Amino acid sequence: MTEQLLYGLPMDPAAQLRQLVDERIALETKLQHEPGELADASVREYDGKYQALQRRLATMFREASADQERITVMLEMMRILENRLVYLQNFIVDPTEESRTLAQLVTQFIDEMSREKSPVLTTLEATYYRAVAALYAGDLARAREDFSAACASEESDEANDIKYKSYVMLGHLSHEEADYAKAKELHEQSLRYSPNDNVTAQALALKALNSYALGDHEDALHLFQESLTLFDENKPFFNSYFYRNALLFCGAIYFDRKEFEDAASFYRRVSASVDQSSFDYFDALSHIGRIEYAQGNFDEAVASFERAVQGHRFSENEYIVDTWFWLARCHLRRDDSDEARKYLEKIAATEVQYEKKSQAVELLQRIA
Repeated sequence: MTEQLLYGLPMDPAAQLRQLVDERIALETKLQHEPGELADASVREYDGKYQALQRRLATMFREASADQERITVMLEMMRILENRLVYLQNFIVDPTEESRTLAQLVTQFIDEMSREKSPVLTTLEATYYRAVAALYAGDLARAREDFSAACASEESDEANDIKYKSYVMLGHLSHEEADYAKAKELHEQSLRYSPNDNVTAQALALKALNSYALGDHEDALHLFQESLTLFDENKPFFNSYFYRNALLFCGAIYFDRKEFEDAASFYRRVSASVDQSSFDYFDALSHIGRIEYAQGNFDEAVASFERAVQGHRFSENEYIVDTWFWLARCHLRRDDSDEARKYLEKIAATEVQYEKKSQAVELLQRIA
């Protein structure tokens, strides 16, 4: 323990900065090695810690007088932006006033380093971080331009990290614009730069999402299953979000084909690996319930639907109302009108718009 900490004295700027860098490295290392699914509370906790670090660094940046201190602080802020983008936000950014302000600081710093021909950032790094900052600023056109420039750069990227993430982001932006063919092509190109199995698995899962959106479910299934052979939660860079998505889409494809045993196996893997308060837990159990219903296993279907309802932590919506309807149908098939009535009455009373509400009301009148 330092003397400053021991006696409650303020640390000098260099010591404060070392402490913040150590905190960022420890947080990043822990996040990269997280086993399995991150609960929503854990995601919020990580993001809160990152944001707190950003605020402290931003204060230091504004107060710093020495050039080297300003450079080190800003590089840390840039790494945090990227960490949040890749590991917590899964390449999806919802710009806030705070993030726009931070993005402006980052962009101004990069421009300053470029004017001074500083060796702190290579041209490729400067281009890439400008693109990341543009995302946080909500400037998608600028982000696309800079990510494209990073992909086209002939400058060496030894770890292939920048090229991989740039192609992934361009693919994501195309996917958001419903240009799924272009997105698939970009995610295919990202595979050339994936540095390890978990990252390759993520790239395959992204490519599969575009195949699914294009209606090529056979190709999507093949790609999702290939990604699942590579995901390893015990190794760095495991992304539970894309792993879970691969399982859910495999389940959905088999479910639509009425290949229920295969579908159930994927949904059970989801329910066994995710936080029980998550929507994916609810979704997986709801589908298992439908599979049991289709197979005539009404007791098992009720058990699955009830577990889904009990774990539901969201406001009343069409998904929970639809599950009530499935429960009512199960109870009717079990000749238990009293239990069915409870759920039909809830559907009749809800203010949620539900397409089968009239059917529920009609059933309720029949058994009244």
